[in-house]
Amino acid sequence: TPDEVRSMIASGDLTRLARVPGIGKKTAERIVLELRGKIDLRQPTSAGQSSISAIDRELSDILVSLGYSTTEAAAAIAALPADAPPALEERLRLALRYFGSA
Repeated sequence: TPDEVRSMIASGDLTRLARVPGIGKKTAERIVLELRGKIDLRQPTSAGQSSISAIDRELSDILVSLGYSTTEAAAAIAALPADAPPALEERLRLALRYFGSA
């Protein structure tokens, strides 16, 4: 089901995702890496969560405009701490710090 796939991506469950016919380990890794930053992995329980998703989409656009690939942008957004502030500027600072430590 879509909820199961969302859960597999959110938890990074590559083993379970790779069991889907036509998806191997490398494809599962790529799916998790690319989709974590592009789909809302949680069921929105409040307007705050959906606004974070919109901010992360904007953050991804900014990172791509700075020269990072969409995959790199998705990885940086996925690496943001769960308690990261919702302000775009702070999330951008944390994402750029991710690239500085990589």
